[in-house]
Amino acid sequence: MRRKLIAVNNKLREPCHFLHLRKLYKHLSNLSAVFFLLLLFGCFQITELKEEVQRELDNSALLVELGKTHFDAKHYEEARKVLKEAIKIDESNAEAYKWLVLTLREIFAKGYDEKIYENADYLRNLAFEAYRALDKAVSLAPEDGEIRLLRGIAGVEMPFFVQKLDQGIDDLNRVLRSDVSDSTKAEALHWLGKAYQKKAMSYWIKVVSQNPNSKESKAIFDRMRPAVKRFDLSQYQPPVLAIDFILGFRDELEPQTAVWIEDKDGNFVKTIYVSGFSGHAKEREVRLPKWANSSKFVDVDTVTGASINVGHHIYVWDLKDSLGRRVTAGEYVVKVEVAYWPSMQYQLVSAAVTFGEKGDQIIVEQGKFVPYLKVNYFPVRGR
Repeated sequence: MRRKLIAVNNKLREPCHFLHLRKLYKHLSNLSAVFFLLLLFGCFQITELKEEVQRELDNSALLVELGKTHFDAKHYEEARKVLKEAIKIDESNAEAYKWLVLTLREIFAKGYDEKIYENADYLRNLAFEAYRALDKAVSLAPEDGEIRLLRGIAGVEMPFFVQKLDQGIDDLNRVLRSDVSDSTKAEALHWLGKAYQKKAMSYWIKVVSQNPNSKESKAIFDRMRPAVKRFDLSQYQPPVLAIDFILGFRDELEPQTAVWIEDKDGNFVKTIYVSGFSGHAKEREVRLPKWANSSKFVDVDTVTGASINVGHHIYVWDLKDSLGRRVTAGEYVVKVEVAYWPSMQYQLVSAAVTFGEKGDQIIVEQGKFVPYLKVNYFPVRGR
């Protein structure tokens, strides 16, 4: 322990030195002492491993241990860097590939962020990197049920353009035929179910894309259409505008969707919601042209969220514009734009509503991709 303390004190540039821990403790004062000591031990462990790596720069196994420690601490970018270095040293280290895949999975799970502004293919490249690592791991340890299960799950989870769904199904079936535990087989069965769901959906997408006016397409839209939710006004302080709508179609990927407000003259007022990709990629990858042209991306940082999918969605606007100012009475237009990929389906729907002393409600039912839009203005209570 003494050697660990000296190492920490001598490395003030390390993220886990005592000055940082003292600041951290102020924010974690409500946590138990045991948990805080675990955090401290994790810092010592990473520091000690880094020192050992410096002494044995060509030790792939040691780098894997450091990568696993970073993974446990949720330092995923650091873990990725270390594990890739381990693979450079020893390309036959199956453990390094396995932990690299687990790390990439966590990074991928974070979804879209500001990185895609510089590189719109960031997540796509991560997907391919992860699958290459899985292929290598399976080739090195073909009888390892855990690695085979990981590749099977990845084949199901990966976006359609990676085109590994069939291989994923094969891997999961191989797991079922192996001598893995019953719990592992149960997990494989779970993901097989998801895989066949995904395959079924791809057939439905093909029908709707190629024969949009057929009775079969109508049946698919009817089956996808979700139940309507209820808006609870008691959770809000009027005046507010409730915007609820249905996305009536599911594609290979979640659609890009935007909800925004314009005044009666078409001037932009406020973005209520925009999908993560369109919000972060901005003008470099315009998926929602009407919203992009109207908003000029002026307020996306506070309204960008995870992509929504088929279902009934409700958003509430407090009648404040993008600068935080309460809008004046008058007519405003709510717009909902949705764009699907790769089927290239698209719809824009709008509804005009009047703000004043009396409430107002508009329902628009048109098209198939946003088949229902309701805007409901609630004035100050008592009016």
